[in-house]
Formats: sequence, C-alpha cells, structure tokens
Amino acid sequence: MATYTDFKAILIRATSVIMAGYFIWVAVAGMPEPLVVRPIFVGFVIFLGFLGAGVGSEKGERNLALTILNWVLAALGIAQAIYIQIEYDRIVTRLIYFDDVTMADWFFGVTAILLILELTRRMVGNTLVILVVSFILYTIFGYLFPGFLRHPGIEAQVLLEQFFLSTNGLFGSLTSLALAEVLMFIFLGAFLQAAGGTEFFTRLAEAVTKNARGGPAKASVIGSALFGAISGSGVANVYATGSVTIPMMKRAGFRPEFAAAVEAVASALGQIIPPIMGATAFIIAQYARTSYLDVAMAALVPSLLYIFAVYAAVHMETNRLGIGVFRSEGTLPSMTSTFRDYGHLLLPIAILIFLLTQRYTAHFSATVAALSVLMLSLLRPATRMTWKDLVQAIETAVSRVVSLTVTLVAAGLAVSALSSTGTVFKASAMIITLAQGNFLIVCALVALTTIVLGMGLPPVGAFLIASVFGAPALMEFGVSAFTAYMFIFMYGVVALITPPVCLTSFAAASIAETDFMKTGLQGFIIALPAYFIPFIIIHDPVYLNIVGQGVVHGLWALVTAVIGIISMVGCTVGYLITRTSWPLRIVLLAAALSLLVPGLPSDIGGIAGLGTVIAIQLFQKSRQKKLKTDHEKPQLLM
Repeated sequence: MATYTDFKAILIRATSVIMAGYFIWVAVAGMPEPLVVRPIFVGFVIFLGFLGAGVGSEKGERNLALTILNWVLAALGIAQAIYIQIEYDRIVTRLIYFDDVTMADWFFGVTAILLILELTRRMVGNTLVILVVSFILYTIFGYLFPGFLRHPGIEAQVLLEQFFLSTNGLFGSLTSLALAEVLMFIFLGAFLQAAGGTEFFTRLAEAVTKNARGGPAKASVIGSALFGAISGSGVANVYATGSVTIPMMKRAGFRPEFAAAVEAVASALGQIIPPIMGATAFIIAQYARTSYLDVAMAALVPSLLYIFAVYAAVHMETNRLGIGVFRSEGTLPSMTSTFRDYGHLLLPIAILIFLLTQRYTAHFSATVAALSVLMLSLLRPATRMTWKDLVQAIETAVSRVVSLTVTLVAAGLAVSALSSTGTVFKASAMIITLAQGNFLIVCALVALTTIVLGMGLPPVGAFLIASVFGAPALMEFGVSAFTAYMFIFMYGVVALITPPVCLTSFAAASIAETDFMKTGLQGFIIALPAYFIPFIIIHDPVYLNIVGQGVVHGLWALVTAVIGIISMVGCTVGYLITRTSWPLRIVLLAAALSLLVPGLPSDIGGIAGLGTVIAIQLFQKSRQKKLKTDHEKPQLLM
C-alpha cells in the first residue's frame, strides 16, 4: 500500500517532469512575456521547494503540523503565479508608483516575498536571509541611519511595487537569468551525468595517469575538475567522484587529509571550467553586457592555471613522499576502451561550443546540446538511459534549479533594494577611503569581503552581494567592468575551500574518515596559488584574452604565470627537485610574489629566484648522489 511519503515523491517527480517539459517547450517555441513566464517559474520553484524540503526526514514526516504547513506554503506559491496571470492586464498597464495598490496586491506580494525568504532559510541557511531582511529594512528606514549610510528612505508600498508588480524584484533579471540561461545548462549537466559522464571522466583521468607516479591523486585532479565543470556543485562533485578517488589515493600512500583536500579543491575549482560553468558566469555576461561565450573564453586560461597549480602540488607531494606508480587490484581502463564506450558524450559539448561560436543564444545552444545528449546516449550500451534514468536526471536537474533559483531570487531582492537607495556608491567610496586610495589594498578588501560572504553563501550569492560594492570600487581605478566581475567571481569560488567554513573539504573529509579542519587547512595550502591568480589577472587582464594580446605577449604572460605557480607550490609543499629548506622556501615565496607585480624587471627577478633555487637543489642532488656512490664503493684493504 502506497504511503504518504510515496505519494509525495511521485507528485514531486511528476511536477518536475511537467516543469521540465514546459520550459523545454518554451526554449524551443519562444519565451512568453516576462510577467507571464517568470511568475510561473517562481511558482514551480516555491511549490517544489516546500514539498521537497525535508523529504526523507523522519522529523518532517512525523510532524503533522509541519507537513500541513509545507502544503499550505507550496499552494500559496502556486497561488501567487495564478494571481499574476489573472491580474496580468491590470498589472502591465498600471502606472507603477502612481496607481493604487490593492489589498490583494499586498497579500500576494508580501506572501511571495516571505515564501522566498523561508525557502532560502531552509535551503541556503540564515546568512542570506539576514542580509536580505537587513537590506530591506535599511531601504525603508534609511532616514534613521547616521552619516553616509543615511538616505531619505523608501515607502513600503513603493518597495512592494518594485518587488512584486514589476520586473525589478521577484521577477527581475536574476529570475530571468535562472529561467532563460542557467536552467538548460543544469539540464545539460544532469543529462550528461545520467548518461555516464561521471564514469567517463573518472575513467579518462585514470587512463591518462595510470603510468604516472601518484596516479590516483593526479586522476582525482583531472577527473574531479572535468566533472565539476558539468555538475555545477562542488559538494555534489566530491560525493560523486571522491567515493572512488579518495580510497585509491589512501591505498597509494597519501595521507587521508591530503587525499580529501585534493578532491575538495579540484571539485570546487571545477566550477570555473568552461564551457559549462556556474550561474555566476551568466550574471557576469549580463552585468558586463557581453556574451556567455566571452565569459567562458575569458575563464579558460585562469581555470587551466588553477588545475595546473593543484596538479603541481600533487606532483611535488608525490615526489616528497616517494610514492611510485600505483597498481590497483583490478585492471585500469585504457584510453581506447574509454573512448569506445563513452567518447560520444563529448559531442553534445562540441555542439554547445559550435552553437555559441555561431552567436546563438546560450539558452538555445544549451537546449539543443541537452536534447542531443538524449539521442546520442542511445549509441552505446554503457550510456543508454532507461526511462527511469531519464526521470531521475530530470528530478536531479530540477532540484538543482530550485536551490539555485531560490538563491538568485533572494539575492535579487537585496540587490534591488540596495540599488534604489544610492548607498552602493557611498559604500564603494568608503572602501577606497579605507584603502587610502591604494589599489592593492582595495583589491585585498574586495577579495576578503567576497571570501567572507562566500563562507556563508553559495558562490552566486556571494558574488551578487560583493559585486554591488566591490565592482564599482575596482572600476574607480580604471579596471574594466568585465575584469572586476571576473576578479570577484574567482574569489567567490575559492571561498568554498577557505577554512573554517569549507563545505567541499567537509564532504571530502567524511569520505576519507579524517579530521575536517586538517583537511580544510591542507586544502587551503594546496590551493594557495588560486588566491593569487585573480591578483595577477586584475593587474594584467591579458590572461582573460590571451589570443587577442599577440603571440609574444600572451606566451610571456603564460610562462611567467606558470613559473610563479611552480615557485608558490614549491614553497608550500616544501619540495621542488629535492626537499626544500626554509631559507630556499622563502626565496621561492619571494620569487612568486615578484611575479605578481606587472613589469619586466619583476618578472626577471622572479625567474632568477626560481632559477637560483633550482641550481642549488641540482647541486645538492648531484652531491648527495656522489656521496652515496662513494659510500657504496668497496673499500681497499690496507
């Protein structure tokens, strides 16, 4: 006999399929008017969010009052969408801020705002809710604040109209972004994952590194980064790939906290890898008034530098520990068999890239690519999806869409409220004043703010709040809007691996059965170059457009970046060619920092520093080898 839990699970699954079908049809047939489709989208999100919150939780199922409340809140989510449809003609023809606001407008508007805030509290946590409520109260009662924080204040009715009866709040640009851009990319990632993307990238990484020393750790870096590019979630990536790679790393001889840290860092940084990136990439494209393809191309070199930094740390740690080639109990996959079984899964990504280069919209390109996965998956038994697999993939995608949309809508309320007060520009001026006009200090303050926000918010939420204050401050120094947003974006990602709140490290530590804080600190050390890469980029945006800067300039920029990363990793790991003493580690750190400063003299200084350490270590290694040879020679009897 079917239970209540079974009924609710079936309803969520059916609603997810209906939602997916409707918005795929919208993507193909054309987008309706904003105040038609966006409230429907938010209605689906609220309905599924409240029914999905606590699924499988015994407390939630046993508490009758909570169960009834969830149903009431889910129904109210649908009701606000229906109300907008019924009142559509009046809403779109009324004079905003002049015509009267009805009692029904107040009821459904306030209800919709409270529903989003409660859903945000359940899914994201209290931090974002506190920020949004604080900004709303500040917007209304700004006349009570002292000094530069003071502003005339905005009436609650005006704010309600802005939030609910226009396309500037609940149904604003960020909601449109989730619906028209991010949604289909999430479906593309979920379909690829269901068709065997996890297995493909894991096997590919293992095949590439099976003859390398410390192969499992290097496979974790490559595989987790590749899978992170399609999963869109660092924590989900850890659980998907870490369950395979972490035990292998431990068996190969790596310390549990190091194995967990490698997986955590690679999984988190995978979100910046194009062509399938996180939601923040679409926000950057929208804010900087450029295309998603431009953002993806700009992220290519920084993402490769990130992966290289983690890979270099693994390589040096492997040599420091003397770990050899790992031989598993079973047979590791070959490159031939991997591409034979799964290689066709690269075709949807190729289709996506081709359509983007042809200047089709990101929405249309992702839709075609996602649908192509369904057809191409039928080519091989290993990737062929059953109806159950397809429905599960849709449900997974919708759950990711719900979680992300809640964050975007809530952050959108905060941004909408703040933008109407004019305080944004005052806050940017305050940052510059605190830094006393020093560009480097301004960059450090913006980076620190983003990381602190990222400890309590998802990367997209941290980016949205930080960019409101930080981007204008950076642009005051002549930094382009695009570069400023990319700078903040990168720190929003590394916040995921910054102690003490580092969610990916927590997930990886649970798999490795090791201490969470040790894993977090180890991950911070491994990823240390990632904290400096944005500074390199903001001083010399050549890394965001290597091709457009000329061959010589582009190659020189790459060479100096790679040398800087090698120097930094050699310092943090304590191994370059041989074990590195503290004096030499200080030289390596100085060389790395020197390469951060733009200009030929500093580049030459950094290269000379690394070259000096290499020369000393080669001499030390040669001398040790000679002493060992002399010691092993048979002694002549006198």
